Amino acid sequence: MLDSVPANSISTFGGNPLSCAGALANLEYLIAHDLQGNAQRQGYVLKDALQRIADTHPYIVEVRGRGLMLAIELCAPGTGDRPGGPEPWPAGATEFMEATRRRGLLLGKGGLYGNVLRIAPPLSVTETEIAEAIEIMKAAAVEVTT
Repeated sequence: MLDSVPANSISTFGGNPLSCAGALANLEYLIAHDLQGNAQRQGYVLKDALQRIADTHPYIVEVRGRGLMLAIELCAPGTGDRPGGPEPWPAGATEFMEATRRRGLLLGKGGLYGNVLRIAPPLSVTETEIAEAIEIMKAAAVEVTT
């Protein structure tokens, strides 16, 4: 039992017993359900599938990330051989993102040029949910106008 906190704190909500109990409960759940291992396993499946999608759609120039925090970079078709590298394609990224949204999958968009799609499912994502997301992204990739 905590009778008092002898040190000063600059936060009105961090470090108090209630927020500490909540943080501990989260950590216990994470460990008990091996969410780190799940992230590694599901992330591998997702990244592999994204690479296969990229292999059939040349406008996806890079798949990158670690675990479940992944990204795909889109560049304008036919610009891969130009001096200075491929041209970022923010319109294509928007089109891809909207195609997934219409199918119920939300992706983020960012990158310096707005041409990178961010994929970050929760650590608790299931095999079934990953499979569904992959099918949605496959369909969206075909829909993007090149």
